[in-house]
Amino acid sequence: MSCLKPLFPAGPGLLGALVLAAATPALADPSLPPPAAMPIPRGDFVLDLGIAANMAPRYPGSEAFAVRPRPLVGVERLTLPVVGVVADGPAKGVFVYPAFRVDGARETSDYPELAGMRDVDWAMGLGLGAGVNRGNWRVFAEVLAGVKGYSGLTARAGADLLWSPSPKTVMAVGPRINLTGQDYARTWFGVTPAEAAASGGDLSAYDPDGGLSSAGLAVTWGQAISDRAMLQVEAGWDRQLGDIKDSPLVSRGSGDAIFLVTGVTWRFNFGGS
Repeated sequence: MSCLKPLFPAGPGLLGALVLAAATPALADPSLPPPAAMPIPRGDFVLDLGIAANMAPRYPGSEAFAVRPRPLVGVERLTLPVVGVVADGPAKGVFVYPAFRVDGARETSDYPELAGMRDVDWAMGLGLGAGVNRGNWRVFAEVLAGVKGYSGLTARAGADLLWSPSPKTVMAVGPRINLTGQDYARTWFGVTPAEAAASGGDLSAYDPDGGLSSAGLAVTWGQAISDRAMLQVEAGWDRQLGDIKDSPLVSRGSGDAIFLVTGVTWRFNFGGS
């Protein structure tokens, strides 16, 4: 489930929106198109707003989990003066969407297994995603640049089967892969010689490279509660790969990352007749 609705068709009228999420591990995949039981009402501006509970690892590589709030925002229709309608419901064919990721802070004092490691503040990456939607399937890829906590790029790609078991229900399921740049890998999974010494020999110095970092699966389900409200649930699993998998921090934590996001959105419409 994305915090951002990725339903802006590609073209000169493309507009983006960025949402600041709570500092918890989060990845923004393309979100589900609304079910048929939720037709878009009249209005120049139709907006879905909601809140979700996000259960995810406390920090990248952690075996401990945290549940934190996460905002949900989706734009179903956007009309601008002079330009006209630039977004109106789910895009078929090529679509473009703003993308982000947020990773929670790692405070060494909270985790005895990280003795000797430095604290890492929460981090954010912002970027752009693009994909192709053919109605019953879609593919997408996104590239993000670190704007807080790390520099360099990360990327994510995936494919989904899309179907609607009933007019009130929509679902998506498909594989995911993640790639990280060297700076992100070093920030979260590297161990400097000084940190290795400070650990008393419990951790070995480690300098990971970037590249393919994980692969997994995501399943998303949406259920219309009314013609304006929808319950959304997303479950995901990623397996650490490459240099990330071999980090001594992952061996102390977990090579698997599990995510569960549950929330409700409500639709608002403004302007127009």
